[in-house]
Amino acid sequence: MALADFSLAGKKAIVVGGRRNMGKGFALGFAEAGADVIVTDVNKEDGALQSVADEIKSMGRRSLAVKTDISKKSEVDALVAQAMDELGGIDILMNVAVRYHRKSLLDLDDQGWDELTDVNLKGYWNTHQAVAPIMQAQGSGSIINLTSRGGLKAHADKGMGNYAILKAGIAMMTRQYSRYLGPSNVRVNAIAPSLVEWEQHPAGDFYRENPDRAPRQPAAPRPDMSEQEKFEAWSTGPESLPLGRVATFEEMANAAVFLASDAASYVTGAILCVDGGYMA
Repeated sequence: MALADFSLAGKKAIVVGGRRNMGKGFALGFAEAGADVIVTDVNKEDGALQSVADEIKSMGRRSLAVKTDISKKSEVDALVAQAMDELGGIDILMNVAVRYHRKSLLDLDDQGWDELTDVNLKGYWNTHQAVAPIMQAQGSGSIINLTSRGGLKAHADKGMGNYAILKAGIAMMTRQYSRYLGPSNVRVNAIAPSLVEWEQHPAGDFYRENPDRAPRQPAAPRPDMSEQEKFEAWSTGPESLPLGRVATFEEMANAAVFLASDAASYVTGAILCVDGGYMA
């Protein structure tokens, strides 16, 4: 084993949905490992996306913040063209962008369904289609998609069922395109998280400093909770995981750096569960 295989030095990456939370974590992880990184999101106005690009530049890497709606093919094509102009190539595509509608089968209307599919499925298809010819021509590349535990197993939370269906589609997209692009030495993999910290609710510092205090017992149910709500909380919360806690951004980024690097040169079509043991 060579530790150099885990390096991304000289690599050029695009992180779709890199404005905050996991997307930001992936972008910073790639940069820390040596890659130049273009970050993109549908929202650039609040300055958060530019802040990520600036942080990457402070590491001595090249970066650019680009506003992109991945549901629109023309905008994805423009993003990829800009990446080629700025970086001279694309070695890594990380798809993180996500859209939620917390509604069950009978509550979601057709507009909501279209919004879900436009980002969570069509958007990923658009990015694959745009970078595939480039990676095929250079004879290398790594595409990493973000699916979910809900894409591998029916979600206990009925309000997340429609989202889970789309995440299952991303899992199959990953497997299918790994077969299509494999002969060109282009690898396509996915990461399936369970529960991950949010910027508003960081877990990393506390858990790193107090590993023995990670939550392992369910919180007391509210008096007004229905039996269904109690079931959903128990089935989907940290208490449902063997490791008994949420993941940090750094833990998620570590998995992505591995899949993007030469250390994973014989890994394609894989769904890497970074889920605290949920699928065990």
